[in-house]
Amino acid sequence: MAKFDRLDRAILELLNHDARTPSAQIARQLGESARTVQNRIQRLVGLGAVQLVGVINPVPFGYSLAVDIFCDLEVGYQEQALQALLEMPNITYVAISTGDQDLSLQAIFKDSAEMQDFITHKLHQVPGMRRTRTVLIPSILKDTYQWLPSSSDFEQADIESNNA
Repeated sequence: MAKFDRLDRAILELLNHDARTPSAQIARQLGESARTVQNRIQRLVGLGAVQLVGVINPVPFGYSLAVDIFCDLEVGYQEQALQALLEMPNITYVAISTGDQDLSLQAIFKDSAEMQDFITHKLHQVPGMRRTRTVLIPSILKDTYQWLPSSSDFEQADIESNNA
């Protein structure tokens, strides 16, 4: 497993806030050289520790209603159900789960009529779909892309080479 230090965490925090921040600006904020910061970013990307992507906000497109949907499937239908669900544009998150449900989904809609139509006419037509439970999400306070590892996941000592 790769090791990360406090400089890595500081860089990740700044990139998490705005991935477009130039390396030179990050370097100035952290008191490091631009080359060190650029090398660290390349290392973090190369290790798969971070992806620099644009996150789309659904609200300006009119998608103001979010729901969590928990699905129970008939035995033997998981692959077929996943294939169908992954192709549905309203679904923003799909996870295989354990416990009371087989799958956990998050979906977005423009209004409650669109949500009802989706659940009634699309979701329940998915092969093997036995039962669903839908929970309205009035407000998302922290999204998955905002997650950062705990401070304890970063070593206190610097990595052997500052340019690593």
